[in-house]
Amino acid sequence: MSKKILAAFDGTKYSDGASKYAIEIAKVTGSLLVGVFVQDMRYINFTYAYAWDQPFVDLTSIENSQKEEKEKIDLNIKLFHRACEEKGIKHKVHLDKGVPLQELLHESAYSDLIIIDSHTSFFTIGNNQPSPFLKDFLADSHCPVLIVPHTYSFFDKAVLCYDGTPSSVYAIKAFSYLFPQLDELKTVVLSVNEKSTNHLKEGHNFKDLIHMHFKNADYEVLTGNANEEMIKYLKLNSEHSIVVMGAYGRNALSRLFHQSLSNKVIQEVSTPVFITHQ
Repeated sequence: MSKKILAAFDGTKYSDGASKYAIEIAKVTGSLLVGVFVQDMRYINFTYAYAWDQPFVDLTSIENSQKEEKEKIDLNIKLFHRACEEKGIKHKVHLDKGVPLQELLHESAYSDLIIIDSHTSFFTIGNNQPSPFLKDFLADSHCPVLIVPHTYSFFDKAVLCYDGTPSSVYAIKAFSYLFPQLDELKTVVLSVNEKSTNHLKEGHNFKDLIHMHFKNADYEVLTGNANEEMIKYLKLNSEHSIVVMGAYGRNALSRLFHQSLSNKVIQEVSTPVFITHQ
């Protein structure tokens, strides 16, 4: 069944990587691809000049900035249209103007998946990755999000991160429901135990589920600290892969214990990361 997939862009900063990943996934799944170009309008509140020591809104500066932004956005939309047409992808474009987080959260309520560049920040000072904008979006999105590297690389493997919690199982199920066409990908179920054992939490039930959705699944059970061991493994073994993770949610405890791992994967591993929460 076809899906509605969004490729989200800072309107003035086209991401070739996000575009290519989105087009490839839309092609494989036969989905509608919507390019969402967001124009950040918050800067208008900070566009001031001073006359006689009194601040006033500099309308000329605002008009010039908007004209420059419109030219950049129009060019980026043309690039997106051209890339989709070359691959024969059914597509359309939304131009959203406003507060980026609010605009994309609204779009997420009506989408099956949003694909976004890991460098997306919108008016953020500093180079932290993921940016505060992206962290907030991941926590509150109404649909799964695929965070992708700035540079595209093909994928032929899925790494499913499993910690025995319902959140990790939910993410794996969401991935399989969205992408039934990828059920023949080489798949690694990655889990970490604190003690030296190959025991998989809820092993029988979980393996039954995996067997029904992934035809080429292997299991890798590591020993040690979950965050440290998963990062080490992914750095060495995630090339040309999609990593699936859960538990990046609204709950305070979920954020405290699980977001640090998700953030580290996004920061340190150059591979697409599929994240969702209940």
